Amino acid sequence: MYCNANIGTHRKKLMTLSRSGTETLNQEEWNELVALKNAITYAPQTVSAEKMEKFTELMVRSLEGKSDLPIRNK
Repeated sequence: MYCNANIGTHRKKLMTLSRSGTETLNQEEWNELVALKNAITYAPQTVSAEKMEKFTELMVRSLEGKSDLPIRNK
């Protein structure tokens, strides 16, 4: 089908890993996470791909360490 199409030239920006994966969210970032969550919930077509990527980064950072099991002393 589109054997001559070069997908790489059509991409604007590749996804990258969070630059601060171990930091907790500050209040401004938390507010942005909530605002983006609400926008995605009520009108996802209005949220740009960059903002959805930002939402994903913030969500992952907010979950850091939440599933870690507590260390038990033997």
